[in-house]
Amino acid sequence: MRPLNPQSAHIIPPLPDHWRDHFLPLIAGHDAGIHEQMSLRHVLLSLRDMPYARPRGGNTAKDCVSEWRGTCSSKHLAAHEWLTLTGHRPQLWMAAYLLDFQQPYFSDALRASATGTQVYDVHNFLSCDLGQGDIIIDITFPARLGRHGFPVTADWDGKSDFTLCCAPQERMALNDLESADARKRAWLRSLNTDPALQIREAAIMEMTHWLAVSDGGQASGLPHTCSSIPRFHSG
Repeated sequence: MRPLNPQSAHIIPPLPDHWRDHFLPLIAGHDAGIHEQMSLRHVLLSLRDMPYARPRGGNTAKDCVSEWRGTCSSKHLAAHEWLTLTGHRPQLWMAAYLLDFQQPYFSDALRASATGTQVYDVHNFLSCDLGQGDIIIDITFPARLGRHGFPVTADWDGKSDFTLCCAPQERMALNDLESADARKRAWLRSLNTDPALQIREAAIMEMTHWLAVSDGGQASGLPHTCSSIPRFHSG
């Protein structure tokens, strides 16, 4: 873990290399705008707006930030890491819910295969006390996907709940981040039959492909920019 540069070291504690490498091009050797770039709101909304796709390296905070792509698993591990680095105490959760095959991104063939089968997915999100009690933090889908009907938080005032991206039937706290992905896979196996697990995987692939096509390639892991996050205006 190294600070960004001697001038920036006073802003936050030394960063893991993947965060340092993420911010280094943004500050370009000077601190102009670095406070905004590293603000909690800006980082969370930047993570929200990264392409929705599984990191090739795995569901880890490092791979999510390094590749600048993620789904609910890796995005919330990255957000958990940043919240912890900035002195907060986030809680990672997993929530079980039934997949809705009436969504437009699923094919008729997949809907037919799912008929009569309950297919569960497990969603990750965070809760954290940012000074006014615990709030929900859910940065799964980029804001731009709201126009396609995805549950998104279009903007955030820094104190309100994010929109939760599922209707949980049950939720569990995850306190050991190292085993979080393994526990999620184990819960998925306990909730689903083998055929249901195959349908779930096909559903994820169809949704990811649909996003890549409908969102102009933004779900494909294209290079990111953090300069497009809108400022919040109260009232």
